[in-house]
Amino acid sequence: MSPKVSIKARIAIVDDERVILESWKEVLGDTYEVHLFADPIAAQRFFDAEDVDVAILDVRMPGMDGMQLLEHLQRAQPRAEAIMVTGHGTIQTAVQAIRQGAYDFMCKPIDDLDAAVRRIDSALERKKLRQVNANLREQLDAFTPDTNLIGQSRGISQVRSLIDQIADSTAPVLICGESGTGKELVARALHMRSNRRDKPFLAINCAAMSEQLIDSELFGHERGAFTGAVASHKGLFEAADGGVLFLDEIGDVPLQTQVRLLRALQEGEVRPVGATRSRIVDVRVLCATNVDLERAMREGKFREDLYYRVSTFRVSLPPLRDRRDDVPLIAQYLLDKTQRRSGRQVRRFGDEALGAMVAYDWPGNVRELNNAVEHAATLCVGEAIEVEHLPSFVTSGAAARGQRRAQAAASGGGAVVVGSVSSTTYSEARTQLIDDFERRYLEDLLVACEGNLSEASRRSGIDRSNLRRMLRRHSIKAAGFRAEEDVA
Repeated sequence: MSPKVSIKARIAIVDDERVILESWKEVLGDTYEVHLFADPIAAQRFFDAEDVDVAILDVRMPGMDGMQLLEHLQRAQPRAEAIMVTGHGTIQTAVQAIRQGAYDFMCKPIDDLDAAVRRIDSALERKKLRQVNANLREQLDAFTPDTNLIGQSRGISQVRSLIDQIADSTAPVLICGESGTGKELVARALHMRSNRRDKPFLAINCAAMSEQLIDSELFGHERGAFTGAVASHKGLFEAADGGVLFLDEIGDVPLQTQVRLLRALQEGEVRPVGATRSRIVDVRVLCATNVDLERAMREGKFREDLYYRVSTFRVSLPPLRDRRDDVPLIAQYLLDKTQRRSGRQVRRFGDEALGAMVAYDWPGNVRELNNAVEHAATLCVGEAIEVEHLPSFVTSGAAARGQRRAQAAASGGGAVVVGSVSSTTYSEARTQLIDDFERRYLEDLLVACEGNLSEASRRSGIDRSNLRRMLRRHSIKAAGFRAEEDVA
């Protein structure tokens, strides 16, 4: 059995008096790894090449004084601690060094060497605490919600530019895009770049709330307002006062609630369920949707006046398949975050794996990409993710796309063809094309998952509530895609 290796803290001492250096060596040599320098230029070269934990620097030296050496140390090794050594005539200079980042200073002659060692130990302890804090911040960043819009494509660059322009406005913003494109990420970025960044950011998925509960969640209720209301409840508008309220899937808000929401946006006041008086709130409302609100207005499912109110500014997020050049950047960012969160040593993607990811269409967009990265990082045992670590639906995506295109070409697919555009408006043709795509995608997805909604949600990156809503809209029943023995 090999002996346990003890790693000593590294102390660098710079002083032009040899006697003082030898004294330090005698006192510290048994406890620390000590490096002595009578020449500050030599110490400077050492700081450029080797890490140190604590540097003890004499203030007055020929060639380079301790203040200059301190500045160089801080540039070369920001995490190192410094203790300045000074005569009584230069205490003011030492105090200045403390203000510039030195940990402590000691006066010559140093009579109490034990006290000096304790001060070095304190500097080492401070360095350890700073490192622990840095590690904790890094781990915390891995679990905190993203506000970074990764990518260099024209579409995402325009989104970033628009966010910077409208961040400080109080007007509502409508964020549009397919499921998984990062609509909440845009909302959080708007909040973090605004003058409300120190105020609350609250979010609610309107599609996940029943018609009976959504009014209470948004506007609150008084005690006894309805059965089960045993106490007063503050709504999200009041809780977000001064900050931002993010309404995800606003297209699923019931019509009755839309009336109350319009008043809250227009007048800046809310009335809890069962209350007789309204309350004034200062809330910026950000909304998101992956449905066509203009179509919902035509069908009488969304109020026209509310639409124009929430869409003062409109941010449209491009799907991932329209910015394939961003896939490697986003994938690496997600991998880095996964690595920090899990502590695994997976650091990069192999070229073949990157090629497969760029070629895949990502119908679930960034959410699906994130799932695929976590899947691959879990299976990978080395530093690089290869093709075999990726989910099978990514690697087989190209073949499936080719098959669908061949089927569509053979059958016409029911889609709008070039020769028919003269008989329909652009909006109607676009809507029909999107509907045809959604239907084909959902049917292919359910075939691949044998009607299993949980697996379909995982593969596509579409959450179950949205997936069920899309299936209902297209009158598709998952049970019809299950294996015979499952439905017998």
